[in-house]
Amino acid sequence: MDGQPYTEAGMNGIGEKELPRHFDGADYNVLVVAEKYQTGFDQPKLVAMYVDRKLNGLQAVQTLARLNRIYPGKQRTFILDFRNEVDDIKDAFRPYYNVTFMEEMSDPNQVYSLRDRLVAFGILREEEIARFVSRFVGARQRADERPVLEGIVRQAVERFNEVLNEEHQEEFRQVLASFLRFYSFIAQVVNLSDTDLERLHLYGSWLQRILPSREAPQGEDVTDDMLELSAYRIVGQEAQDARLEPDANAPLSPIDRFGANPFTEEEHRALSEIIAAFNTRHGTNFTDEDYIRFEAVNEDIVGDEDWAELLRNNLPQDVRPRYDAEFMRRTIQAFQRDNAMRNAFMQDKEARDMLMTLMFQRAVRGAQDAA
Repeated sequence: MDGQPYTEAGMNGIGEKELPRHFDGADYNVLVVAEKYQTGFDQPKLVAMYVDRKLNGLQAVQTLARLNRIYPGKQRTFILDFRNEVDDIKDAFRPYYNVTFMEEMSDPNQVYSLRDRLVAFGILREEEIARFVSRFVGARQRADERPVLEGIVRQAVERFNEVLNEEHQEEFRQVLASFLRFYSFIAQVVNLSDTDLERLHLYGSWLQRILPSREAPQGEDVTDDMLELSAYRIVGQEAQDARLEPDANAPLSPIDRFGANPFTEEEHRALSEIIAAFNTRHGTNFTDEDYIRFEAVNEDIVGDEDWAELLRNNLPQDVRPRYDAEFMRRTIQAFQRDNAMRNAFMQDKEARDMLMTLMFQRAVRGAQDAA
């Protein structure tokens, strides 16, 4: 900001690994975090939390559960939430309250399907994976081995850049991310006894970090006048009871899909109206199949981790303008070889707004379902 780099360690004067120890002392009573310490942060002295971001599902449970540790003299906890509805938080906790049960089991064999999809891209080489794991295991205490390990992984990155087009690159990123997440989950509950999967997970974790990512969504530059606080007012709106009833249970759904969410009946109806509007105004004869390409653009956005986070954790009115700009950019890029569809999309603002409203709603739903 203002041409100056700002880092967590630089602003705090404390190294990141040392922060939990310092916070445990008497000098600091408030810790401000963003996308951090939602899991694995065990500080029993915590009694209050101020939430200013959207929380969904397990993420809500993990975040708010930072307060549930026992400590002498700790009689109660307090949460002041500026973003979430009480019913949404209750729905998030319901599957884990009282009795937790599954609708059906997640199929562990899906990890092999994801592995096969990764191999089919032609980017991975078994001899490189074996060499990487061998060096990694022997270099746990040696920082000088990191460049060597990265050099092995970058061979796959070079093939990624040379062999795959942009669409297949994004598909590879998504399949790799799905494999890493699902393997991390399934390995905790099922003994797969498969060293090849473990090796691929270790190698893939490094590969994911080194792969070139899509350009992150850009927002406005932050200036001093945006940050100047001139006044504030605290207004109490309502108090609600977020406690669950003793029999308030809900089943957990298995992990059984890694793609886009299907159209609802209402979304199908809206899409039909949009297609009819395009055809009437432009004398075209577009069908549902033609509009699959718009859905592909939307899937591309939802599959982008940066955009998925934006959609999950921000209010619709805050993120919608940036979504529209990104949807326009990716649509123009995707339709370069289709003049009729591109011209209709670009020239008809009313129908375009209808389409982007539908796609934005689906993007938000898809990001939330994938959380």
